[in-house]
Amino acid sequence: MGLAKYFQGNELKLSIFDFEICLYDFKDIEDYPEKEQTTALIDSLFELPEVINVGNVPDAQGGRALSTVHLCDSYVIPQLLDFKNSSLGRWILNKIYESALALGFHETRDIRKMKYHRTWVNRMTNGCSALAHRHAGVDWVIPHLVAIFYTDVPDNSADLIFINDNNYGVMRGDKYSDYDESNQHRIMSKSGRLVCHDARSFHAVSIHENDLPRTCIIIEVGFAPLARK
Repeated sequence: MGLAKYFQGNELKLSIFDFEICLYDFKDIEDYPEKEQTTALIDSLFELPEVINVGNVPDAQGGRALSTVHLCDSYVIPQLLDFKNSSLGRWILNKIYESALALGFHETRDIRKMKYHRTWVNRMTNGCSALAHRHAGVDWVIPHLVAIFYTDVPDNSADLIFINDNNYGVMRGDKYSDYDESNQHRIMSKSGRLVCHDARSFHAVSIHENDLPRTCIIIEVGFAPLARK
């Protein structure tokens, strides 16, 4: 199946070093029907004592970062936001499927059978960045794909930076600035942007430089093996 139908207008498949990512922009980010409820629910998660009383996540550097990653079993974001019945949720799920197809996961996996691994929300404050890391090693069973959706991105926000590093034994690396610029590829964050990438891709986050926070949803997914014929 050709890929042209999946990458038109505000949709893009990018080759970065020796891998590819998919990038989509949700055009209705400012006025989709569930926006008020979505914002309120995400804000409420960051007000949980189990979140505000916990230190920065291990990858965070500099300013304060809030996250529900350690609560992912209790707070499954696609369920809380009713992805199956909301316009934003259906759009994200559809784009995850399209990116799985575009990135070739259908060749070894049944991408119609998707399972959430970990899902969480992150909020970065002024001065915060994130160390280079990957979500899976080379022999991991799950996750296969990571989707990052940016809900609120003010000016001068932190960007996503992919690092050219195929040492899959390294799960957490250094600050993005410690890597040569020739081995960095920056993806600008913006409200409504969805970035889908292989879970093994090494990436970091630049410094957030705004007093308003930057907020995103992270979804790790896996796909069932292809049925034997």
